[in-house]
Amino acid sequence: MTEKSPPRDPEILYKPVDQLPIIEELADFMHRMEFNNLKEMLEFSAPDLLKTEGFGYRCLVSLLNLLDEHGCIDMLRERDEF
Repeated sequence: MTEKSPPRDPEILYKPVDQLPIIEELADFMHRMEFNNLKEMLEFSAPDLLKTEGFGYRCLVSLLNLLDEHGCIDMLRERDEF
């Protein structure tokens, strides 16, 4: 019997910011915060991102839509885990 390998993260998470189909406001935020890709950004919870200057609801909607399109919306944490 062969072991199943763990599921891999979707490729979209590792694409450079400039290659992501996101609104300019979100791209600007990611550059300013020095996130190279979505994987780095998803280390933060949604509330923490919303508290950060330059990340508003338009950015959140753009992010949620992109994650949903690629089947990884569950990777955005709703709150910090303790």
